[in-house]
This record gives sequence, C-alpha cells and structure tokens, in this order.
Amino acid sequence: MRQKIEIKVYLPYMMVGELEPKKRAGKRSQFIEQAVRAKLDGEDAFRVQDLPTRRVLAMAMARFPNNHVFRTICMELMEESE
Repeated sequence: MRQKIEIKVYLPYMMVGELEPKKRAGKRSQFIEQAVRAKLDGEDAFRVQDLPTRRVLAMAMARFPNNHVFRTICMELMEESE
C-alpha cells in the first residue's frame, strides 16, 4: 500500500453533502483521490462509466430518436419507473 498523508481541505457545504453516500460506503477518500488524480493527469471530467445506465440509454435515445431499439428501451424504462 502506498504511503498516505492526511490533509485539510475546504469544500462547499453542499458538495460535502453530496459526498456523504461515499463516506457511508467507506469510499470517500478513494473517490476524492481518483477525482484529484484525474484532474492532475488532465483527464476529461466526463466519463461514460460514471453515468448511471439509465442516463446513458436516455442520451442514446435522444441521439437516435427514430431507432426502434431505443424506443423499446424507453418504454421498458418508463414501465420500471412507475
């Protein structure tokens, strides 16, 4: 395991609230470390892997609105949410 050091940072109150589920899962430090590493490495802030599957499907349906497969998926998603 790499050596680690504790630091003190100041984040907006609402952002800390958004991190709360990560804290409960014991993944907050890991999440913050990955976010900082991505920024330092110059990676894009947007990764499809970070999006929920439903959102990716919704984006694909918006891009290909006349595709029968995506319309079918949309109908399935609508039924699930009801």
